[in-house]
Amino acid sequence: MAFENYSFIAGSMCQSGDRFLRSGYKEETLSLPYVISEMGRRGEARGVELHHRGNETDADLAMLEQTMVEAKLQLTFLNTWTYGERKWRFGSLSAADTQVRREALERCKQTVDVARRFKAHGVNLWLGQDGFDYAFQVDYRAQWKALVESIKELCDYSEGMPISVEPKPREPRNRSLIDNVQTALLLRLESGCDNLGVTIDTGHVICGGQGLGGSIEAVMRHGCLYNLHSNDNYGLWDDDLIIGSVRLMEHLETFYLIKKYRYEGFISVDIFPYREDAFDAVCESIRMMRAYDGVIEKLGVEKIDALIAKGDVPATLAEIRKAVFIS
Repeated sequence: MAFENYSFIAGSMCQSGDRFLRSGYKEETLSLPYVISEMGRRGEARGVELHHRGNETDADLAMLEQTMVEAKLQLTFLNTWTYGERKWRFGSLSAADTQVRREALERCKQTVDVARRFKAHGVNLWLGQDGFDYAFQVDYRAQWKALVESIKELCDYSEGMPISVEPKPREPRNRSLIDNVQTALLLRLESGCDNLGVTIDTGHVICGGQGLGGSIEAVMRHGCLYNLHSNDNYGLWDDDLIIGSVRLMEHLETFYLIKKYRYEGFISVDIFPYREDAFDAVCESIRMMRAYDGVIEKLGVEKIDALIAKGDVPATLAEIRKAVFIS
C-alpha cells in the first residue's frame, strides 16, 4: 500500500534568512495563512506542522484553524519555540537558571494546550539552545537532571499526548544536549515517560555522522518513532535541501524500513528553500518521496529482506538499480 501521510513545515516557506542576510532572500514574505491555503490548493500533502511562539492571540489561532479546515489539512505536530528568544540563550528546559527553566516549561505547556485545541497528533521539542559551547562551561549531570525533571513534568501535564524530542548534533550550540537518537532514547528511559518519543530529522542524523537506517530501526524497535522530518543533505551541515537533490539510497532505505516496521505517522518536508519557489520545492519533495515509495512497492519488502539476508551487496544494488532506472 502506498504511503500517503505527507506533511510540511509551514514556517520556513514564508521567508528564510541566514546570518549573511537576516531579512531573507526573497522580495516578498508570505503569510502563514497564505502558505497553508496554497498548499491545500496544490493537494500534495495531508498535514501541516506549525510553530507555537507563545504570542499568538485567540483570533490568530481561530484564523489558522479555519484556514486549515478550508485547506483540508490536519495539524500533525505543533513545534515549541524555546530557542528563538534571547532569554533561552543558555538553555530552556535544562537551563541552570530555575526561573528560565520554569518559563520554558510553561511555554511548552501552553504549546500542549494549543495542540489539544487543534487536535494535533503531538508536540515537537527541538531544544536548540540546550547544550554547551565550551569545555568547563556546564555541570553536565545537573543539566541532564534538570532536563529529565522538566520532561517528566511536561509529559505528565500532556496527559498522554505524544511529546517528541528532535535530536540534532549541533547548531545553534556547538554541542546539543539531545544530539542523536540514542540520547533521545536514554531520555525516554530515564524519564520513564511512555508518551515521550522521537522525531527523526534525516539531515540531523546524516550531518551528525550517524546511520539513518539504523537510527530509524532503533527508535521503531522501542515503539516511539512519533514523527519524521525529511530533507536532503551533503553531510557536513544541516543543509535542509529539496528531497531528491543529493541522496538516493538513504531515502530508499527509509521507505523500506517504514514499510517493514509499519510506520503510521507522518513525514514532514523540513526544508529551507532560501532562493527557490517554496511551493514548488515542497511539492517536488513530496513527489520525490512518492517515487521512492513506489520503488520499494515495486521491489517488495520480502524481496529486499531476502537480498539483505543473502548479503550480496552488488546483487542487491543491481536490483535497486533496475527498480529505479528501468521501467
